[in-house]
Amino acid sequence: MRALIFTEGGSQIGLGHISRCSSLYDELMDTGIEVEFIINSNTTQLELIQNKHYKIVNWLSKEFLADYIKPDDYCIVDSYLASEDLCQVFSILAKKTLFIDDNGRIEYPKSIVVNPSLSTEAVKYPINDANCYLLGPKYIILRRPFTGVKRKEINQQVKEVLITLGGSDIHNLTPSILKQVALNNSEVTLNVVIGNAFENIEEIKSFSSKNINLYENATAEEMKAIMLKSDFAITAAGQTIYELLATQTPFIPIKVIDNQEHNICALKELYLIERALDYSDISLSEKLIFEFENLMKYSTRIGLVESYKEVIDGLGSKRIIEMLLSGEVMEKEYFLRKVKDEDIFDVFQLSNEDYVRKYSINQKKINWEDHKVWFQSIKTSQNNVFYVVTDYSEKFLGQLRYKIEDESGIVSISLGKSIAGKGLSKKLLKESLELIHKERNELKNIIAYVSNDNIASKKLFEKVGFRLHENNKGLLKYIYSFK
Repeated sequence: MRALIFTEGGSQIGLGHISRCSSLYDELMDTGIEVEFIINSNTTQLELIQNKHYKIVNWLSKEFLADYIKPDDYCIVDSYLASEDLCQVFSILAKKTLFIDDNGRIEYPKSIVVNPSLSTEAVKYPINDANCYLLGPKYIILRRPFTGVKRKEINQQVKEVLITLGGSDIHNLTPSILKQVALNNSEVTLNVVIGNAFENIEEIKSFSSKNINLYENATAEEMKAIMLKSDFAITAAGQTIYELLATQTPFIPIKVIDNQEHNICALKELYLIERALDYSDISLSEKLIFEFENLMKYSTRIGLVESYKEVIDGLGSKRIIEMLLSGEVMEKEYFLRKVKDEDIFDVFQLSNEDYVRKYSINQKKINWEDHKVWFQSIKTSQNNVFYVVTDYSEKFLGQLRYKIEDESGIVSISLGKSIAGKGLSKKLLKESLELIHKERNELKNIIAYVSNDNIASKKLFEKVGFRLHENNKGLLKYIYSFK
């Protein structure tokens, strides 16, 4: 059994696909599976993967794939060049195929489709029985050095600025940016990242200003260090923006290729930027200077750093590979999110299920009008935290609520029939405890009230670490203490 990663990159199309696939490669290696990169490229100088098993070959033909892919191979395809027919070949030949897609460019055959975006709404996909869609921030791919990073300080005065225009700087923007900012900001050190795929290296090196530091073919560790010492960055709006978010490095994004438009839209939707620049804009120079001067302000940068925190958790690669290698494509991915207005009827239906009412303190069925008043009150209350269980398609599957009373929270949990009895209660309860502890760090303990007849709930809370505190006429009080 092998895992094969098919992708592309070079001086004309950049190295973003290779960069993000390198993280998937590392995750696969940890499973003990044989892994290989198959890369369509116009260069053999690929420092990004110099310690990995790879071959440079034009794999964009049915003949090559038929000869190379074996029936028990897992395939990952990250390509803008593979046709719909060729994607069908992958789906037929491989044991399981995963396509990475940024813009819904084709209709994919039976497979897992991953859109590692800041937004789950950026691209609409047809929901069907053939495809599993992994969409949004939970699946953003980061290279390993960028997981769990925290920026230690924010300088009052800007000392260093990072300039990174992707793996190849396809529009030769770096020299013009240096001309604009180097001479007029002599007190600021400019950290310029260049790679072998650049076709303008000599031109960049010709700049003799003392405040320019050049970094050639920076490793992921080196890139992280450069980001963390830089007060802000000027960057292409590709894969690098996720690493900048992870390191909480404020940035000015420049769209250098059309497929980065979704990234720009998502950044705006989440209020992570106000404006983005476009390489083709005739006013690019003037707009860049304006944004540069704006980020020289301490107040602007500190606001951005705060907004970047926890946008990306760094577990995207792990989730993707777990899904690729899982026995059942869709059955194991469930998420917690805050309740929304559109959940009102689903909550009503679940709350009125006989098996839910049976062990509730108030066992009477709930009236719809009363429910509407209660739902709005709970949703807007500062004394209640309401999580909903969903799957990849946002289907409502259950609920967990916390009622806050001083330094305690009272928890209630109910799961829908489609996932009840699958052993998920423990996982979801533990995850919700982690979330509530982060959100309300003043809480010292969590209380659960359980009927003595509810054997399953008693076992659940005891397994998670709740301790029996008292028995009041068959109503048990369990307490979980945060350490």
